[in-house]
Amino acid sequence: MFCRWCGAQLTDGMATCPKCGKTTSLPSDVEAGGRDAIDRAVADTSRAAKDLAAAAAKFSERLAAQMRSAADDPKGTATRAARRVARDLDSAREEIEKALRDL
Repeated sequence: MFCRWCGAQLTDGMATCPKCGKTTSLPSDVEAGGRDAIDRAVADTSRAAKDLAAAAAKFSERLAAQMRSAADDPKGTATRAARRVARDLDSAREEIEKALRDL
């Protein structure tokens, strides 16, 4: 079972989510079959978001590595620009990794 609010995996019978603190119960008009479908949808969405963020982080790491290697050229202007881009990409990668941890 997964939290319908944040997607965290839950143990059956938990009244509140340990991650977000919201109630895990569904309205009484949702049938058991509907609950399973919701749990699957939340799990699939969470997994897809994690996969996408991981791919974006990997891409950012590759770009940052390329920019760091470009920063090694002897020309001062190109070096400063490349270092600035590498820092920006590293920052973006860190934000993506944080988003992954928060999922």
